[in-house]
Amino acid sequence: MSAELEVLDLSIGGAMVEARGWSTQIGERVLLTLPGLSAQPGELVWLEDGRAGIVFEQPLHETVFDKFNAMIAR
Repeated sequence: MSAELEVLDLSIGGAMVEARGWSTQIGERVLLTLPGLSAQPGELVWLEDGRAGIVFEQPLHETVFDKFNAMIAR
């Protein structure tokens, strides 16, 4: 199953996403995918007030992090 979510914040180690209506549970494995970049595997670690926290399995490489941030800023 996939869901289109808005990335609200991003760090090298994870992301916070808008999660209203997203049917998933803490501890589930997820893939964060943005257009033009490879999927980043991670784990859902918290859900609160319509937002969710994802911790990446591997920290993002600095170059990938910079590309993600440039896409989010648009």
